[in-house]
Amino acid sequence: MGCKRCKENPVISRRYSGEILCKSCFFKSFEKNAQKELRKQINLLVKNSDIDIRKIGIGLSGGKDSTVALHILKSYVGDRNIEIVGLSVDEGIANYRSKSLECAASECNRLGIQLEIFSYKELIGMTLGELLIEKPPQGSPCSPCGILRRRSLNQMANRVDVDCLILGHNLDDFAQTVLMNHARGDIARLSRMAPHKFVQKGFVPRLLPLRRLPEQEVYLYSILKEMDFHDGDCPHSGGAQRNTFREILMKLEKEQPGTRHSLLNGMEKIRENMQKPEDLIPCPSCGEPSGSHEPCVFCREFATFTA
Repeated sequence: MGCKRCKENPVISRRYSGEILCKSCFFKSFEKNAQKELRKQINLLVKNSDIDIRKIGIGLSGGKDSTVALHILKSYVGDRNIEIVGLSVDEGIANYRSKSLECAASECNRLGIQLEIFSYKELIGMTLGELLIEKPPQGSPCSPCGILRRRSLNQMANRVDVDCLILGHNLDDFAQTVLMNHARGDIARLSRMAPHKFVQKGFVPRLLPLRRLPEQEVYLYSILKEMDFHDGDCPHSGGAQRNTFREILMKLEKEQPGTRHSLLNGMEKIRENMQKPEDLIPCPSCGEPSGSHEPCVFCREFATFTA
């Protein structure tokens, strides 16, 4: 990959691969990578679970990652007889989420895609801001928010009856999660990470077309393509434990380019010979899929708000 313009008018230098690319070659490389990854993940899911993909949901925050994933998905679907549905979660974060949802709606309108919005208010009767006052978390607000977001997305995906759910996690997000799970010695969670290869009853499988593309490249692509996205950080993200692993990983990547890809590839080798996971068990309290016969983490944390 490369042309005469790559040396004359470069837009990016990839230290992990040694490539220097102009805008046109960068677009081709980026899109080829994302399309290949999405096609591979969908084909594996279809093969292992013997299903037809007729309706695909995509989690949309309005940020750069999910917006780029939306365009990649739209291009992948093309003339195929597959419907796309955008799914957004409104946590009720003041001066933040409403702006990003406007961007998500704008891009969906531009591409002719239906957008559904589900709020924490509908899920537990209060916004995230109200929850943090009512029940202050011992650690970062990201922990309870993550539980609520996962529950919201799964309920929305089941409600609109999609066959799989696309998420915009990029290489940095993915490698950080792998590193965090290794640091905790949590091999079980590593094995459950998306992209999912099997369909499990009650749980909509997640796919990650951007997982091999660095955050910097996703941002550059969204800028050069003039996409309408919300460029801002959640006001609660400063205390997230993930920040520590982000700093560690970026230092490693600077000193050893390719570290992020190595973490991804290493995780794939761990999962290569894993058999189909055991069927999920309905939570005895809410009926949502769970990993044990005990009440799920959502019910343990938020039963008093949903009773």
